[in-house]
Amino acid sequence: MTNKTINWFDGRESTRTLPPECITECSASGDQTDTVRGWVEELNFDGPVDQFKEYLDGFGCWDDEELNDHYENRCRVLWLWAGYCLDNPNSYDYLYLD
Repeated sequence: MTNKTINWFDGRESTRTLPPECITECSASGDQTDTVRGWVEELNFDGPVDQFKEYLDGFGCWDDEELNDHYENRCRVLWLWAGYCLDNPNSYDYLYLD
């Protein structure tokens, strides 16, 4: 496996889907921080810095300083997306950063 980061987004829309195992593991109950980080690494999950920040800012959960950490933003977006996929499996195959 390579450490090269893959851009999962073309503009604001994802170009790939999450593996079912990723969805299940990242959406499990309890603190899944280490699990999500593992999947970010395994999938080489990445996307547009500014759009990730803007997307996450819309939730109002993180302050500006926290949103300046792109690695953590990658983890946050993956975690949120996995949760959406678990809750609405037919609606979130692809993620749109609205």
